[in-house]
Amino acid sequence: MPRKRNPVPDGRGAPESALAAGEAAEDRGDYVQAAAAYADVAEDSDPATAAEGHYRLGRVEWRQGRHKQALESYERTLHAAREAGRPDLEARAENGIGAVHYARGEYAQARASYQLAMERTDDPLMIGRFLLNLGVIENIEGDLERALWHYLKARTLFRDNGDQRSELLALHNLGMIHADREEWEAAADAYDQCLSLCERLGNRSMIAKVLLNQAEVLAARHAFDKAVRNCELSASISVEAGDEVGRGEAFRCQGYVHRLAGNAEPAERALLEALRVAQRFRVKLLEAEVSREMWELKESGGDEAASQWRIRALELFRELGARREIGALEAPPRAG
Repeated sequence: MPRKRNPVPDGRGAPESALAAGEAAEDRGDYVQAAAAYADVAEDSDPATAAEGHYRLGRVEWRQGRHKQALESYERTLHAAREAGRPDLEARAENGIGAVHYARGEYAQARASYQLAMERTDDPLMIGRFLLNLGVIENIEGDLERALWHYLKARTLFRDNGDQRSELLALHNLGMIHADREEWEAAADAYDQCLSLCERLGNRSMIAKVLLNQAEVLAARHAFDKAVRNCELSASISVEAGDEVGRGEAFRCQGYVHRLAGNAEPAERALLEALRVAQRFRVKLLEAEVSREMWELKESGGDEAASQWRIRALELFRELGARREIGALEAPPRAG
């Protein structure tokens, strides 16, 4: 019996064509067109096809920040995937639900969804991605030991199964964990491996991020000139890519390096530029990090405005649920 379907937006008819049209639109950032294509697939009478459509529609809605709609689409994915006997699609839907909860700062629910996702698949690459997600939550909540364990296990799965693109994400996260633990040699090694892999894959946006991570390690070793150079290279790559938020991250890091080097004026200039980017694009985490840096900078100079920057940083980190950062900001004032 022929399937009953709505007309496909690009006029080609088959679910495969609609999925291809949706992917192309999603890749170029045309989420309205992508959603229209995926919505058509979601109406297919075949449960597996419909589940795929609902899942991709949820992904687009999540990228648009339409969290309520994304959650509904992922729940429809679960229903259709169960009807189709497709645990792999159930796993992807649970991961999507976890991403929605994560975006809302609902970390307990996000963790539960990621764990359910792992229970519904034996695909090592999918399991690795879910482990990465769990590690990110644990990192935010300050459980660095558990985060490190998850990142190491994920990296092994990606490496052993030839997924270099996912492996570089794991290496990047490993470097950050080692840096947070002040394990500078291990952090530098992870970033070097990650950067080499990025160059091999031509992943310029990731190269920009890793250069900033390396800058923080260099600053910890007091190699300030090299660290500033890394920030400048990262900013240049971000400008070429049209990534304004990435450029803001580079200025935030540059301000951090200058502050550690005792260069107050260039530190403040860089941080204020990063703040403008954060506020323009409403990037709460970047604004929180810049506010914390401004607090550190102003406090070291005995500026009365320091307390206002600390209050703002605390407010933002509380909204993000970043326990480790909140604890550091709430610690008793340092003797000066």
